Amino acid sequence: MDKKIVLKLYDFTMNRKGVYNFIKFIINVSAYIFFLMFGIMTITLAVTGNEKIFKFFFVTVFIIFFNMFVRKLIGRKRPFDVLKINSIVSHKSAGSFPSNHSASAMAIAFAFFYVSRTCGAIIFAMAVVTGMARVFAGLHYLSDVLAGFFVGIFLGYIGFFCV
Repeated sequence: MDKKIVLKLYDFTMNRKGVYNFIKFIINVSAYIFFLMFGIMTITLAVTGNEKIFKFFFVTVFIIFFNMFVRKLIGRKRPFDVLKINSIVSHKSAGSFPSNHSASAMAIAFAFFYVSRTCGAIIFAMAVVTGMARVFAGLHYLSDVLAGFFVGIFLGYIGFFCV
């Protein structure tokens, strides 16, 4: 089922120039935007002496490293390696499950939600678009992205609101 979904979305993207350009743009800039926003908020919280700085930074970093560890353990191949398709952007053949971009984006969204519910909701929507773009591009299976979202949401909720 995962393979069929990737192929359908990939074909949809490759056959529509506007969709192709949008997906390529999202993939090329999303990581920079998320980490730039995260960096600016980290500096802002540190400079203003906001007590939320420690959770904001350390919970997010923990989630990212936790996801990277799980991904190395599982070692699932990427769709472009398995299905012999050319991903929209060049990418190394590395683990695919769970998606680091999806987990990181969701962790950052939860960090912002912890500080500001409005900003967090906007960044949450951006995280969903980022994760889905990676499926449309042939970089991840849908289950990779959903698992990344789960890691970011579950650990984010625990780290920011239960501890």
